[in-house]
Amino acid sequence: MAKNISFPLVIILFSIVFFFINSSNAMPSFNVQRYGARGDGRTDSTKPFLTAWSLACRSKARAMVYIPRGTYLVTNLVFWGPCKNHITLKIDGTLVAPANYWSIGNSGYWILFAKVNRISVSGGTIDARGAGYWSCRKKGSHCPQGARSISFSWCNNVLLSGLTSLNSQNMHVTVHHSSNVRIQNIRIRAPSGSPNTDGIHVQSSSGVTISGGTIATGDDCIALSQGSRNIWIERVNCGPGHGISIGSLGDYVNEEGVQNVTVTSSVFTKTQNGVRIKTWARPSRGFVRNVVFRNLIMRNVDNPVIIDQNYCPNGRGCPRQSSGVKISGVTFANIKGTSTTPIAMKLDCSRSNHCTGIRLHDIRLTYMRRSSASYCRNVHGRRSGVKQSMDHTNKKLVAALLMFFSSFLLMGTSMAASNYNVVDFGAKPDGRTDSTKAFLSAWKSACRSAASVTVTVPRGSFLLKPVEFRGPCRSRITFQIDGTIVAPSDYRGLGNSGYWILFVEVNRISINGGTLDARGASFWACRKSGKSCPAGARSMTFNWANDIVVSGLTSINSQVTHLVINSCNNVIVRKVKLVAPDQSPNTDGLHVQASTGVTVTDSTFQTGDDCISIGPGTRNLYMSKLNCGPGHGISIGSLGRDANEAGVQNITLTNSVFSGSDNGVRIKTWARQSTGFVRNVLFQNLVMKNVQNPIIVDQNYCPTHQGCPKQGSGVKISQVVYRNIQGTSRTQQALTFDCSRSNPCQAIRLHDIKLTFNGRSATSTCKNIKGVKAGVVMPQGCL
Repeated sequence: MAKNISFPLVIILFSIVFFFINSSNAMPSFNVQRYGARGDGRTDSTKPFLTAWSLACRSKARAMVYIPRGTYLVTNLVFWGPCKNHITLKIDGTLVAPANYWSIGNSGYWILFAKVNRISVSGGTIDARGAGYWSCRKKGSHCPQGARSISFSWCNNVLLSGLTSLNSQNMHVTVHHSSNVRIQNIRIRAPSGSPNTDGIHVQSSSGVTISGGTIATGDDCIALSQGSRNIWIERVNCGPGHGISIGSLGDYVNEEGVQNVTVTSSVFTKTQNGVRIKTWARPSRGFVRNVVFRNLIMRNVDNPVIIDQNYCPNGRGCPRQSSGVKISGVTFANIKGTSTTPIAMKLDCSRSNHCTGIRLHDIRLTYMRRSSASYCRNVHGRRSGVKQSMDHTNKKLVAALLMFFSSFLLMGTSMAASNYNVVDFGAKPDGRTDSTKAFLSAWKSACRSAASVTVTVPRGSFLLKPVEFRGPCRSRITFQIDGTIVAPSDYRGLGNSGYWILFVEVNRISINGGTLDARGASFWACRKSGKSCPAGARSMTFNWANDIVVSGLTSINSQVTHLVINSCNNVIVRKVKLVAPDQSPNTDGLHVQASTGVTVTDSTFQTGDDCISIGPGTRNLYMSKLNCGPGHGISIGSLGRDANEAGVQNITLTNSVFSGSDNGVRIKTWARQSTGFVRNVLFQNLVMKNVQNPIIVDQNYCPTHQGCPKQGSGVKISQVVYRNIQGTSRTQQALTFDCSRSNPCQAIRLHDIKLTFNGRSATSTCKNIKGVKAGVVMPQGCL
């Protein structure tokens, strides 16, 4: 008997052990039905949903809240954070609001995520059943304020994908005070006559990407309100509705501005407006700057292109005033289609604050198969390419393209902020005494403060060994450097650590002024001698940090890279100077990787390697007013070293100068298989002064000739624009496109390229490239 039972028993025990081993490796899943939710469309499932969320939020591992097929009745849902790890809300069913609109209408929201970091919401349908509420509004009855269907407030690292939102009482999706938000392949629908049913509303948020999807509503498809920064919108089908709007702005005197916005590759069908900027006709400190509307199609749109700075619907508080909102640096490029009104373009700017830096390029809008008209008032700028007739004043409007970002962040410190001077903690400004412990003590005190604080490094020279400033901290910290921070003279004091000054998981940090001197000369000598040397230290590094400003900093003689931004969000680097000799190895100026919403402006890079290098996973990077050289130029890459690698997208470089650099703008990928990509890149308004390779794409990078010589690069390069690039090449071949034979470069655009060699036209070489050219392109031979 024992022999007959023992073998099945072993099998059962083995199966149990195997099950638990695999269960431990799986993502914990919290099915709302397990906690009492009913998919019958009648039973209130609000509490089961909140219970599942609460358990998932407490999970130390990544967790899933699962909503299976069925129809679930829920009232107001507030999903509070912060949670311990990433949460995915997977919706295979449909969520419906109560039929009585009062049930959610008084709260202002229906489904709200508050203070949640790392949240993904995917699939499913939400139906707010807004028809009864709209009817109340239209009758002029006493009605509640109305609920937004799904809202993200004070959230970071958000993905909203594949959701369908129907019949919201008012706005469908709102993003407020959040960063690093991706909304993709979303479907939003409400009747064209439903009041205030905006599709997506963004306010006081940074690093928001909206890609793919269809939005048909009774108000704006997408509205960008005050404080919206670093916004990328692409491949959206809008209509019916009121179009894509920036505004209305300027309702209040003290109001945040909107900056660094790109709307591209989208279609507007039977909308009241196409792309619109709207401001109140009253005093305001607000602004709109660095905006690109490009590659847009208008199909029977009432007002395809409009700026309205005289908005005053009730005629009170503004009729004799003019808008204080300053609009500048707005580009309209490659906008085509049909208008339902004779005036297809209306730029009605403030009489006291004229629109400046407006650029129109290749605008082709018709009315009843004829050229449409335009109305322009108080506008200054330029125009180029094909455009419609101009009927009014200021007929000088623009040509150009693209993206977003600029240089500002509302991260001011409180006037009453505490001040922690490192000298008070024992630091000595003599350049010889080790001040590392004193700096750490000042940091720890600042990090514990509930109020905004400043760590001050006064004048003098402070010796610092490798130091790690770790967060999260309780409030905003400003590092005010008035002196110089120097590394130990023995390069091994830094070289083995890989870093010198490291900030980890710190949110809301500003670095102002000062000088860093890593004393890298002896390390470079070691490298050049071929001796056994340490890996080398990066001078200043930010890892997993958010809301960063680095302003006015000088970094000299870094052992390797000067400044590193890795896995960060919402970063501004401005007025920095990063300097090392041109023969110092691997002394990149700035390296950005796996980060979103980075702006670099008004800075100088003179190094022995790339001025700026852009690594895998970089999105929404804006660079402007840079001086690069000597060095290796500004490079995307090298990419594709690993088979599974995050791509690079939404990159802009504009209004910059390259002097004596090895390269100008470069994209470089390994000649091996990879899932990586490069897309939506703009290089514009650049000057090359004696640059060896002004424009280069190299997809056959293989310095060791191992593991790749017979392969083609798997990195897919597409939608790259080179515009208004002029100057001199140090070599005869000024333009090089050496693209992958297995993945040719796609949708490359060359516009107004003028590069010479020794006073004559330079040459070009192009392999495996597809695209178009426009304007004067010199050298010829490509496309």
